[in-house]
Amino acid sequence: MTDKPPFALFVRGPSDAIFTLSDTLGFESPMDALAVSVFEDGPETMHVQALYETVEQAEAALKHLNLPASLESFVTQLDDVDWVSRSQQNLPPVTAGRFWVHGDHDDAKTAPASAQHTICINAGMAFGTGHHGTTKGCLVIYDDLINTGFDGDAILDLGCGAGTLAIAAAKQSGRTVLATDIDQDAIDVTCDNAKLNGVSSQINAVRADGFNAPALAGKTFDLIFANILAGPLMGLAPDIRKAMSPDGYVILSGILNEQASQVAAAFEIAGIKTVAQPPIGEWTSLLGRPA
Repeated sequence: MTDKPPFALFVRGPSDAIFTLSDTLGFESPMDALAVSVFEDGPETMHVQALYETVEQAEAALKHLNLPASLESFVTQLDDVDWVSRSQQNLPPVTAGRFWVHGDHDDAKTAPASAQHTICINAGMAFGTGHHGTTKGCLVIYDDLINTGFDGDAILDLGCGAGTLAIAAAKQSGRTVLATDIDQDAIDVTCDNAKLNGVSSQINAVRADGFNAPALAGKTFDLIFANILAGPLMGLAPDIRKAMSPDGYVILSGILNEQASQVAAAFEIAGIKTVAQPPIGEWTSLLGRPA
């Protein structure tokens, strides 16, 4: 990145649309951005900001998105400030039970006394950093399970993104955790974050489209994290059920509050009984067990 201020592509619209766009902007060429941040700015709306070195890159990304007229969008050059530092400062540490998620800019000495496991995830892709309600929701549920005595041998982070959940499970369990994602960039980021957090030897990160990968063939898991989106989650429900051990759990997230009942119904059909957890902002996470 040059010393000049970056050019920002802004898109504003309904939460579900912006949530999907954030992944597209971060992982799909030619839209690969320097950084992608997502902000909640109203009861039903969010906006995504993607940073580029040149105006041509930003405008090419906007054109490639082929956005509907209902979504507000524009490209502008940002002020001459350290936008990487500023984006990190806008992501304060997050406490989720025994887990404390922070960036390099945070002083580890400020971790709360309850933090048994600190996880360093720096700003970049907004989703999966632990700062978004979907990832925090998963960590809160996982912490609750641990408090009941759960100690699974086999754990899968399906759609791992930045690897936050896999890293949390590796630190807590002391075992190897399988992390998969459809995007190779996410796998690379997960490996980098695992190294940063001292658990490289415990994270097996593999590119996979759903359960279509040798690393997943015929395996069952005591716990599956599935922090994706409502639509893909419902499509994966039968495969998730097959991959659950008889007494296993699944933690589902990436679900807008109004989508929770529909997702729960799809998983009940697949043979998984779910219980909705208290919402975090606009997002609801579900805890499921074989029916």
